[in-house]
Amino acid sequence: MEQIQRDHIPERYELIDGVIYDMTPSPNTAHQRISSKLHLEFGNYFKGKPCEVFSAPFDVFLKDGVNEWVITDLTVICDNSKIQEKGCVGAPDLVVEILSKTTAVKDRTVKLKLYQSAGVKEYWIVDPYGETIEVYSFGENVFALPDVYGVDDVMHVDLFEDLEITVSEIFAS
Repeated sequence: MEQIQRDHIPERYELIDGVIYDMTPSPNTAHQRISSKLHLEFGNYFKGKPCEVFSAPFDVFLKDGVNEWVITDLTVICDNSKIQEKGCVGAPDLVVEILSKTTAVKDRTVKLKLYQSAGVKEYWIVDPYGETIEVYSFGENVFALPDVYGVDDVMHVDLFEDLEITVSEIFAS
């Protein structure tokens, strides 16, 4: 099978297990609002700390030398050696995907399995329609159910023990 080169494919595509996924249309206003609010939460928290947060479009090559990449909505990387000119090379510490009608099934199935197998420590699925955040902590128990937070909750982020996020603020217009 011919190798697909990243620079020969339009900007908003992902390549997972040899399958090209079209990332158009662009995210809607609610999606962008949620992304901005989460980016600000992480950015403020990481001031003076070794981790960085990146917003889409940002390419993540989960396995070095493997010809596949994803475009995550938000990516937190605490190992600066993984941050390269082309994006993140290796598993980020935390990945956030914000559901849209066109990506929800892929985010809940293909990407969930991919992030778990690649060594991502924590994966969030943010549902703007149900106003929930599902947090998958990938550790010893691969069959663990996610923690689910709603608008009445304050999240205590497992990876960053003193980071709290008020969920209602993330979904507020």
